[in-house]
Amino acid sequence: MKKNTIIFGLGLILLITIVVGEYYCNYDLWVQNQFFNFDTKEWLISPAEHKHLSFIFYKGIKIFMIILGIILTAILALSIKYQKLRKYNQPNTILLLSMICVPSIIAGLKHITNVYCPRQLEIYNGRFPFIKILESYPPDFNQDVPGLCFPAGHATAGFCFMALYYCFKTPRYRWLGLGIGLILGWTTGLYQMLRGQHFLSHTLFTMVASFMIITALDIITRRYIYKTR
Repeated sequence: MKKNTIIFGLGLILLITIVVGEYYCNYDLWVQNQFFNFDTKEWLISPAEHKHLSFIFYKGIKIFMIILGIILTAILALSIKYQKLRKYNQPNTILLLSMICVPSIIAGLKHITNVYCPRQLEIYNGRFPFIKILESYPPDFNQDVPGLCFPAGHATAGFCFMALYYCFKTPRYRWLGLGIGLILGWTTGLYQMLRGQHFLSHTLFTMVASFMIITALDIITRRYIYKTR
C-alpha cells in the first residue's frame, strides 16, 4: 500500500512538472526544431518515408497488440477448463487490461485537452497557432477542427507493456519487464516526434500517466478479482 501511494504521489508530481515545465520553458520547441527542416519544410521522417516505415513502427505494433490480446483472452478462457493455466491468470489479466485501458484512457484525454500536433502549427508550416497546454486560444481564433494531440496516443501501444513490471515476482524480472515497456514506448513515441506528430511533453505525460493507470489496474486485479492482497 505504501509503495502504491509513493507511485501515485510521485506520478502526480511528475505530471504537474511536465505540464508546468512546458508552460514556463521552451524545451518542446527546442527538441522539435531538431526534427524539422525549416528550409525544405519537411520533418525528419517524411510522409513518403512513413509509408515504408509504418508497418514496423506504426501499424505493426498495433497488429501485435491485437494478436497478443487474442492470445491472452484465449488462455484466460481455456484456464476455466485447464487448471494448469490458472497460475498465469493474474499476470495475463493485468497485461490484457493494460493493453485495453491505457490506450483508451489516454485517447479520452485527447478529446479534453484540445492541443494540436506540431505538424499542424503555423511555426511548422501548418495553419494553427502554437498554444501551450495551459494557455487559451486567442478570442479571434476560429477553431474549425479540434486539437487531438495531447497526450501522445500512439506511444501507449508501447508504454502499456510497462505492465510487465507487475507480471513477475522477482525484482530482476520486474525491472526487465518495465524496461521492455519503456523501450517500446519511447520507440513508438520518438517515431511520432520525428514525423511531427507529438512534442516531447506529450510523450513524457503519456509515459507517467500510463504507469499510474497500470498501477491502478494492478491494485484492482489483485485486491478485487484474485484477492491476493
